[in-house]
Amino acid sequence: MLVIMLLIAALAVCADQLTKVFIYGHDSAFIKGVIRFASVENRGVAWGFLNGTNGALIFITVFTAIATGLLIFVAVKYRKYLHPAVAIPLACVIGGAIGNLIDRVVLGCVRDFICTEFISFPVFNVADCFVTVGGITLAAVLLFSKPGKEFVKAVFPEENKKKDA
Repeated sequence: MLVIMLLIAALAVCADQLTKVFIYGHDSAFIKGVIRFASVENRGVAWGFLNGTNGALIFITVFTAIATGLLIFVAVKYRKYLHPAVAIPLACVIGGAIGNLIDRVVLGCVRDFICTEFISFPVFNVADCFVTVGGITLAAVLLFSKPGKEFVKAVFPEENKKKDA
C-alpha cells in the first residue's frame, strides 16, 4: 500500500508543479464565465490569510513540513492497518502539502492560478485541490467507515482502552 501511496503523492506533486509551470503567468479564460486562470502569489496561509506577514510565512512553512512529516511517519509506522480507503486520501493530502511546500521553500510564496468566476472564492491551485478533497475524504473515512475506524484504533490504542474501562 505504501508504494501506491508514494505513486499518488508523486502524481499530486507532479500535477501541481507542472500546472504551475505551464499555466501560471498565462492568465486567460478557461471556461468562460466559470473558471479563468489568474496568477496570484500567495504569501500567506490558506486563501491569502495573513498575507505579507513574514512570521506567519515562516510558521506555516515549518508547521506544514512537520505535519507532512508526521503524516508520512504515521503511514509508514501503521502501514499494516492502511486500507486503500485511508491510504488514498492520505496520499492526496501529503502530495498536495508537498506541492505547496515546494513553492514556499523555493519561491517564498505559493503560486495560485485557478479563479472561479461563477462565485466569489479565493484563487487556488492543484495542490489545494488535492489537500481539500483528500482531507475531506480522509475525515469522512476515519469517522464513518470500518477501515477508517480500525486505522484510528491502531494509531490511538490508549484512547480505546479508556473508552472500554
